[in-house]
Amino acid sequence: PLRDLGELPDSGPLVVEPYWQQDEVAGVVVFIDETSAGLVGLDLLKDVATLAADRGIVAHNAKPIVKAFLDAHLPAPMVVFDTLLAAYVINPARASYDLPDLALEVAQIEVDSLDDAGGDNSQGTLDFEGPDLDGLGRRVVAVSRLVDLLTEQASARGALSLLDDIEFPLVVVLARMENAGIGIDRAYLETLGEELRSRLLALEAQIHEEAGQVFNINSTLQLKKVLFEDLELPILKKTPKGQPSTDASVLAKLDHAVVKALLEYRQLEKLRSTYVDGFLPLIAKDGRVHAVFNQTAAATGRLSSERPNLQNIPIRSEEGRTIRKAFVAEEGSTFVVADYSQIELRILAHLTEDPGLLDAFNNDQDIHAATAARVNDIAIEEVDADMRRRAKVVNFGLLYGMEAFGLASRLEIERDEAQAHIDTYFAQFPKVQAFMSGVVAEARRTGYTTTVFGRRRYLPELASGNFRVRQTGERMALNAPIQGSAADLIKMAMIRLDERLGELGLAGRQLLQIHDELVLEVPLDEVARTVDLTRTVMEGVAELKVRLRVDTATGRTLADTKS
Repeated sequence: PLRDLGELPDSGPLVVEPYWQQDEVAGVVVFIDETSAGLVGLDLLKDVATLAADRGIVAHNAKPIVKAFLDAHLPAPMVVFDTLLAAYVINPARASYDLPDLALEVAQIEVDSLDDAGGDNSQGTLDFEGPDLDGLGRRVVAVSRLVDLLTEQASARGALSLLDDIEFPLVVVLARMENAGIGIDRAYLETLGEELRSRLLALEAQIHEEAGQVFNINSTLQLKKVLFEDLELPILKKTPKGQPSTDASVLAKLDHAVVKALLEYRQLEKLRSTYVDGFLPLIAKDGRVHAVFNQTAAATGRLSSERPNLQNIPIRSEEGRTIRKAFVAEEGSTFVVADYSQIELRILAHLTEDPGLLDAFNNDQDIHAATAARVNDIAIEEVDADMRRRAKVVNFGLLYGMEAFGLASRLEIERDEAQAHIDTYFAQFPKVQAFMSGVVAEARRTGYTTTVFGRRRYLPELASGNFRVRQTGERMALNAPIQGSAADLIKMAMIRLDERLGELGLAGRQLLQIHDELVLEVPLDEVARTVDLTRTVMEGVAELKVRLRVDTATGRTLADTKS
């Protein structure tokens, strides 16, 4: 135990490991030298926080430590290095980022997991009564040794600026977002749950009546028998094991009352189980859900969220809108939602430098209508809704490596016609085709793809002897630079927006990031300034060959922000 901060190193960031008592920080273990570390108790925690805010911290998974400081109303420490994030950026396909695995592989050091040290690794907590302080000391020494080794590896991969400018600063932003949470109307959600249960019971009765028998709707085996044997509906697709498919996309093509009711039942059941029953237990005493944002879950660099997953709330369906109504801004505030417009297609235009795409975006044209006009050799004013719809499917499909077979399925046309659509598109946008061929070839040569901002994704699938695996690798190679660049852009915007809100003394705060969209909670008297600031920051965060455009909306609930 340290009684005087003078025992700590004189300079440089503090290398720390958290010491928890149940769900609250009880202190931190701080690196002193290669053979010793010190336990800093609550009495000196404020002094450590002041020191950390000035000198920064080094940790393995720094976010829980930052959150603990914020919870205690202490200054947020600057994250100088996070060995977890460094390992992720160096190789986003690692099987494990746990400190024991990383220390053994990179530094040949054996350290205990949090479980072995007497804690619960899933919660990031340690039992105050009996943790292994020696084990915690070894962990913090291992972190200190990993810094130089991982810095060298990151430098060799050109990833240091990605870490220093994006991933490390983002930790504090995410910590603030997690601590803020987002308001949930519990009473509304409970009422919605009852309504959904009533509708599900009615649908279940309707399905049984239409089928002429009672069966377990959730049993795939019983459902197959009813649909394909008793009702003799056509089998449109089989599973890899040769069984009739009951996938929603397949059933949607069957014209029968049972199927129609069944699809509605599935949709409502997912809303009930995932969003109503899933969210209610996660509402904290403050009436908010505090999701955890994960920086290391997606190889492309995208964030994910859990407990709960707030990034897959349906938007387009009316049922999805009913879920979004449950998210409410606090009294005296409103939500501000800022959404990058067509960000992935804009990045495609930047990367390919195709004049057709550049012209459309820089002249503020509807990109799907502009694409349809070029492909059909007509004026943009002559493009009808069906032409635009087809162009939209092609635009987004090609981003994800869609070929003629997939396009034919999406547009419900013959494969030859789908191939003709693709050929015509590439004839009008030749640099897109050249980029796609080139990025796959380069990935085969180097083994990885790179985003605009230097994020690599390694693709061993491209060297596979299995054709299907190679095809998957090619699709990843096409999409990773685009999706990854979009992820980097919005992370940069989040960091800059957090800085500017603080500098200007505005009380608005970021609550959620949903891929291309930011959700803020803003006092009513600051809405105009915050909307302008958010748009300015997001549109000006990087200089690309096309303009970035941000759409904004406000509303008391998240449903109110979507037309």
